[in-house]
Amino acid sequence: MLEHAERERLTNALKDYMGAKRHDHSCKVATACVRLALIHAPELEDQAELAGLLHDNAKKLPVPDQLAIARERGLGVSPAEEQSPELLHGKVGALLLKRRFGIDDPEVEQAICDHVTGRVGMGLLSRLLYVADYISADRQFPGVDEIRELAQRDLEAAVFAVARGKLTSIIERGLSIEENTVALYNEYRQHARRVLWDESN
Repeated sequence: MLEHAERERLTNALKDYMGAKRHDHSCKVATACVRLALIHAPELEDQAELAGLLHDNAKKLPVPDQLAIARERGLGVSPAEEQSPELLHGKVGALLLKRRFGIDDPEVEQAICDHVTGRVGMGLLSRLLYVADYISADRQFPGVDEIRELAQRDLEAAVFAVARGKLTSIIERGLSIEENTVALYNEYRQHARRVLWDESN
C-alpha cells in the first residue's frame, strides 16, 4: 500500500478536480485494484493503488476541453471518440498525471490511458484497472457479483466479461462502438470460452 502521507496527498489533490461522488468512486476503484493486484500481481500493489485513485482525474473536464487537449497533444482520436468525446478522459487524464499530481510512472499512465475502452495487448496493470473500474464496490448492476468472483479466479476471463458488458451497454444505448473494445473482446474471447466451458462441465 502507498504510505499514508502519499495517499492523503493524492486523495486531497483529487478533490480539486472532481465532486464527492466521483472522488468516492476513485477511492473504491483503488481498493478494488489493490485487491486484484494482491491476488494476481502483488508486486504491482502500489501502482495499482495509484492507477485506481487517479484514473478519472480528467473525468470532470468539460468535454470540449478534453477534445482540445487530445488534439493539441497529438493523441489519436477515433471516430467513436469524436462522437463521444467523454471516452477521451482516460487518455487526457494520463497526460495530466505529472502536472496535476507529480506522478511520472509510464505503467500507471498507460493503465489510466487504457481503462475506458481497453486495447489489444494491455499490460497487467492495465488489465487490473480495467476490471477494477467495472467491479468497484459502488457498481451495482445485474451480473456484477459474478464478474467480481470471476476476477479473483481468472483475470483474463474477467477482462473479456468487462469488454462484453461494455459492448452490450454501448449497443443498447445506440452509441458508436470504439474499435479498441471490439478488438479486446476478440483477443480474450477464446480464453474466456475455455474457462467458462471448463467451469460448466
